[in-house]
Amino acid sequence: MSKATANSKTHEWILFRRILGLAKFQRHWIILAVLLTILQSIVTALQPYIYKTIIDSVIIPKQFQFLDKWALFLLGWLFLQAILGFTNTYLSESIAQSVIVKLRQYVYDHLIRLKLSFYDKTPIGTAVTRSISDIQTITDLFSAGIITIAGDIIQIVVILACMFYMDTTLTLITLSVLPLLLFAANRFRKGIRDTFQDVRSQIAKINAFLQERITGMQIVQLFNREKEEKRRFDSINQAHRDANIRSIYYYAIFFPVVEVLVAVCFAMIIWYGSGSLVKGSIEFGELTAFIMFINLFFRPIRAIADRFNNIQMGIVAAERIFKLIDDEKNKEHSPVKKAPILQGDIKFERVWLAYQEENWVLKDISFHLKAGKTMAIIGATGSGKTSIASLVNQLYTQQKGEILLDGLPIQSMNIVSIRQQIALVLQDVFLFSGSINDNIRLHSDTIDSQKMIAAARSIGAYTFIENLPGGFEYNVMERGMTLSLGQRQLISFIRALAFDPRIILLDEATSSIDTETEQLIQRAIDRLLENRTAIVIAHRLSTIAKADEILVLEKGEIIESGNHSELLAAGGHYANLHSILQ
Repeated sequence: MSKATANSKTHEWILFRRILGLAKFQRHWIILAVLLTILQSIVTALQPYIYKTIIDSVIIPKQFQFLDKWALFLLGWLFLQAILGFTNTYLSESIAQSVIVKLRQYVYDHLIRLKLSFYDKTPIGTAVTRSISDIQTITDLFSAGIITIAGDIIQIVVILACMFYMDTTLTLITLSVLPLLLFAANRFRKGIRDTFQDVRSQIAKINAFLQERITGMQIVQLFNREKEEKRRFDSINQAHRDANIRSIYYYAIFFPVVEVLVAVCFAMIIWYGSGSLVKGSIEFGELTAFIMFINLFFRPIRAIADRFNNIQMGIVAAERIFKLIDDEKNKEHSPVKKAPILQGDIKFERVWLAYQEENWVLKDISFHLKAGKTMAIIGATGSGKTSIASLVNQLYTQQKGEILLDGLPIQSMNIVSIRQQIALVLQDVFLFSGSINDNIRLHSDTIDSQKMIAAARSIGAYTFIENLPGGFEYNVMERGMTLSLGQRQLISFIRALAFDPRIILLDEATSSIDTETEQLIQRAIDRLLENRTAIVIAHRLSTIAKADEILVLEKGEIIESGNHSELLAAGGHYANLHSILQ
């Protein structure tokens, strides 16, 4: 065995033990399921011996007065076998589903705690595959893998014991094809493992492609890209088909090989057994039992190969899931120490930020925004405006420099306690499918209906919401697509105000909207910024002019700063921009 193969087997064994560790909380039920499986296997394995006894002790000697008793006994035996089968299947599936529910919840809890940089680099479809398809694969590992293998092995042992007890020669003839069968099973196991890796990768690619295209369907149709997207999907879809066909190839070879070997075994048993029957060295019931034993013997052997395949697929899926869970680099790490109730003082000291290596998005940014003041940030697209807002609530972490909140380093405080006091209102408002009520409160227990309605009235959006069918219970559908851009903006303002933050981060909408909604939004912004520290990525002259401080960014650097009057008097970049916007 090569060193690489040994390392691979060690790695698989570690993964397997870790998977078993997921089911520790179900260990008592697992023990019961294994015991029931063993009992079911013994009951099944002894069935041919009962037929042998009936044939040789009742039918051949014509002792028909005992036939009713044996028929009832056999019926009871089969009934017991059916009850054990039902109980074992139900229990095994219940254990598997309980483990999967816990694992899926754990993976989801992990996903919502990952840094945004992870989602910048990872297709959404891949994350969906990890939390749905890969976890579902692990279900089979518990329900049709570990537990049932124990039963299959016990059944094989009991059958072999019965066969050796009845006739050693016939048993050895039965076992003569076993080396070839084990060789075929091992080749099948190795081949199916590699193809399954490919199948799972192709599924992730399909999920990612579909999710992205369905989300961006408007662009696909607007630019008449239907044919091109169809061609690209066809290429990915065919790759998925080819991966599945490769896995089917191994099934198509393995199971016919098993059938041929079983048929050879049958032929040898009938050939030798018929001769022994004529000689009188065995009885007819014994030969009949051996033929039944062959079926029962090879059935679990065939199944074990498939069971090991389930385990192999579960290990592959688990490896992908654990790789996601164990990636410490993408986890948000935050101190336990909670932030105090913030006044809202924000200070950047020589802050540098890069999303990729040293492609700096922000360069040596320094400013001090006092509590309760408003700072407007202006600049061309890609100048770093949104990146500053993202640093304040630590959606991303700076590589150099320090950010202070009320004089305390932001990274010395628990991030959850900081974000509880910050509201972010984006230009591209995201609403979940569900009611307006749910999208404002986000299922928070701290916001009741009265507080929500008060925030809506304060923003000036109460009337438009009440005019919708169902009012606050109106279903906005996925991404809020049943509402206009302006209406979605207003709901995001209500949400921010209802949470009563100390700091507001606002990205003003630039899309054209009607005059009435424009006035509503402007009034909402004014109300939202009252008595709060605010950083506004500004596009409206009215908002910029009202700001206590203005930063002008260019290519990630501050090129001008000051208030409206000071910057106009300076006659620089801001003055030129102001004259263009007027």
